[in-house]
Amino acid sequence: MRKKSVYEAVLDDPNLPDSQKALKRLEEEGSLLVLAGAESPAATLNVIFFHLLSNPNIFSKLRAELKTVPSPAGWTDLDKLPYLSAVIEEGNRLSFGVAARTSRIAPGPITYTPSRGTPVSISTLSAHTASSVFPDSYRFDPDRWLGEEGRERRKFQMAFGKGGRKCLGVELARAELCLVVASLVQRFDMTLWRTDANDVAFLHEFVVAMPSLSSKGVQALVKSAKE
Repeated sequence: MRKKSVYEAVLDDPNLPDSQKALKRLEEEGSLLVLAGAESPAATLNVIFFHLLSNPNIFSKLRAELKTVPSPAGWTDLDKLPYLSAVIEEGNRLSFGVAARTSRIAPGPITYTPSRGTPVSISTLSAHTASSVFPDSYRFDPDRWLGEEGRERRKFQMAFGKGGRKCLGVELARAELCLVVASLVQRFDMTLWRTDANDVAFLHEFVVAMPSLSSKGVQALVKSAKE
């Protein structure tokens, strides 16, 4: 029988030791689930809508594409839209995911040492702003993800991690972002209010990227879209 919650699955698993079922561990897992399932997509949406509302041409191009599918559209319809996908990729790139350095073990010799098993680390900030991969890297440009060149560039997307430690919820996050972005762009006209680039800039690292400490987030005036 399928479990109704993560906690049921953990507590009923005979292969897990009691230390993995302690209250503190469950609290930590709960905090992580909230962070990954709510705070992380919210941060990406902040970045996406700041740039959409700062660039009317991008907003109009996205809305025009969304008019080709029903409103409200389902996930299977939205998943086929190349420009929506490109907007989300660019939002993920500039929200940086887990911004702290992620460590890995090099499987073979690397250039500065003859030994194996050397710990190495990289940050999404350095990867996502590498000018050799992302020219004019701080500019929000969904077009960089389109076409064959854009598909090749996706291997440098690290917002959800890489390899065996890649985020388990990447497809759920993608579905959330597609549905929310599509719904808001299709249904509302929005104008930024008391918001500037500092409200989405990577100015502090608290595991995730954070803007100015005085920021009140992305704020907008919203009204129903004209038919």
